[in-house]
Amino acid sequence: MNIRTPQPVLDSETSTLFNPAFCAVLINKASAGYEEKTDRAMPITFAFLILPSALHKPTRDALPSTTASSMWGWLRGNPVLLMDFAERVRALQPLSAAAITYGLQHTVLTGSLGFLKAGSLRRRPRTLHPTGDWLECLKAAEFFGRWFGVSDTDEATTLANWGVRP
Repeated sequence: MNIRTPQPVLDSETSTLFNPAFCAVLINKASAGYEEKTDRAMPITFAFLILPSALHKPTRDALPSTTASSMWGWLRGNPVLLMDFAERVRALQPLSAAAITYGLQHTVLTGSLGFLKAGSLRRRPRTLHPTGDWLECLKAAEFFGRWFGVSDTDEATTLANWGVRP
């Protein structure tokens, strides 16, 4: 007897936001933002912070208007956003890894040992009509990449400030 477990039904927007191709584009935008501020490739560990941050609407809504704001000060001022952040990182780790793999396979990302750079993005299909959430996620991902780039702390300290470790 074959008993199937019912699969959750995802609406179109949710399935788009959690698609490895879209998530690879988010990491591409973050990498491009990081490179813009540092002229260096983004550490791959930061890529695992992008999706739990950019896909989380309360985090996006709480972002400051400029990367000149202190990331550490913002984190201290928004402790509720960090309460479940480590769990979000763990839950989205497989999706982040799939997005990185997809991005590297399709040249959306390029990499060297421990680092990622923005690759080439093709034109989006004419049939794709971005929603507000879709565009907000892209904007937030690029913001986080730039913010990580202007942060005056090293990689380990940045991860610790976010409440996670490699």
